[in-house]
Amino acid sequence: MSEVDHNKAVRNITEALKGPVADVYRDLIPAFSDMKGDSFYDSVIASPDMLHGCLLIFRKRRDAFSHLLVDAKGREVADDFVRLRCGRSVHDIIAMIVRTHAKRHFRDSLGGDPNDASSKSGRLYAAMNEYLIHEWQVPLVAHYAPLPLAKMRELGPALLELKTAAEVDAVVAAAGGTPIVNGKPVLSIAPPRNGNGAAALAPPRAEEPILVQTNSREADFWWETLNDAMVRNALGSLSDNDKRELTAAFCSISETTRTHLLGDFSLSLFQGAVLLTKCYQGLGRATFAQVFGKPGSPDTVKAFAVRLKAKNVSSRMDLNTLARTAEANLSNMGRATPRAGGPRPPAARV
Repeated sequence: MSEVDHNKAVRNITEALKGPVADVYRDLIPAFSDMKGDSFYDSVIASPDMLHGCLLIFRKRRDAFSHLLVDAKGREVADDFVRLRCGRSVHDIIAMIVRTHAKRHFRDSLGGDPNDASSKSGRLYAAMNEYLIHEWQVPLVAHYAPLPLAKMRELGPALLELKTAAEVDAVVAAAGGTPIVNGKPVLSIAPPRNGNGAAALAPPRAEEPILVQTNSREADFWWETLNDAMVRNALGSLSDNDKRELTAAFCSISETTRTHLLGDFSLSLFQGAVLLTKCYQGLGRATFAQVFGKPGSPDTVKAFAVRLKAKNVSSRMDLNTLARTAEANLSNMGRATPRAGGPRPPAARV
């Protein structure tokens, strides 16, 4: 396809994302109702959490977008690799979105114009762009940014073999770069150990209220997820106050928690809600905030993620098994998991 045709296709897709696609999201997510097309598009593309959430919603509610997913003859397309009317497939469009997000992040974190191959961000993007193709890479973009250019050129397509932030961070560190965790450079990604070989946990802190703006778009994502029938079935009865408390806690988790408990396992929002709820119920508000909140305890989070990985937690694990696995692996992180039927942790005021 010629450069002119390519540019036209990109413009058409971008206009669709700002127009009819944004309209669908506004219908599905009330919090988006006051966002115009350009504002919606810019906000989502700039935020890894919002972008990843929107892509997950697309997968769950593809039926809501079916009128847009048609070929040149108006027939509905269910295959990600079949061309749509715009001349691109769903797979192509997702790759374009991931690349656009990467450009935004590289520009902000590395400086320069990512479209200019002579700039720092442009050199890394040029070496990486053909391998930015999957939605699961969105949470990894921030971890790609510190990759030394020479290492990225050496990796080539092997970049796609790095499926978790921890794997990317390890490559960055081995190549002499400085991994970014929780928005800050870290010199070591190995958790310190106590005398028993377990990750050290900071001393308990007094109970403090979790303060968060619960009318945020992220809060809407978590609220809708906690109200999903499959999630309710895995978690049992939750009152509206329970869900408000959990939503506030989830909106306050650290980037390390997002990366190592959600991103590294490629968990869906539903799986993430079940895992975090069991952690919250098992540890209580104060310890949950101490470990998973901001700034939290990154070393403890990573050690917990290692235990979950050893129990074969993955995006393929069903919600009920995930709930049981999370409960069974909390014992070394603070106070013991409460017995069935025992008192719930104290409620946070939100």
